[in-house]
Amino acid sequence: MGPDQIRFAADRMLGRLAKLLRLLGYDTLYSPNTTTAQLEQIARGGERVVLTRGAIEKRFPQVAVFRVDSEYALCNAMIERVDKAAIQGAVAPKVFRIYEEFFRCSGCGHIYWRGSHVERIVRNLETLLDGGDTGRS
Repeated sequence: MGPDQIRFAADRMLGRLAKLLRLLGYDTLYSPNTTTAQLEQIARGGERVVLTRGAIEKRFPQVAVFRVDSEYALCNAMIERVDKAAIQGAVAPKVFRIYEEFFRCSGCGHIYWRGSHVERIVRNLETLLDGGDTGRS
């Protein structure tokens, strides 16, 4: 299942994640003004996976929603594509050799690339969408 098949809706606490998912090519609905009731309606429609950091049991008691843990939060700034030459020396030599496309956070300067972690993220999301763990405890 690829970016053209998985669609997300992120709650107002996950704007940074929404940007990252968009960067990875995923159709991700996000607005800081979206209410819990609107997200629940989206989830009940079954067309999008709802992502939240909130208490799932309280906010979405009857709907399968994926909870995102806060320790994976990213800087709240735009991530921009950068020329490979501009990041030489900022990443490990092996990473520089293997990958051609790089991105940099305009806020903190962190460098990103589509490494093997992206494949793991996609596999985890596919498991979730195929009926795996929804993050509920």
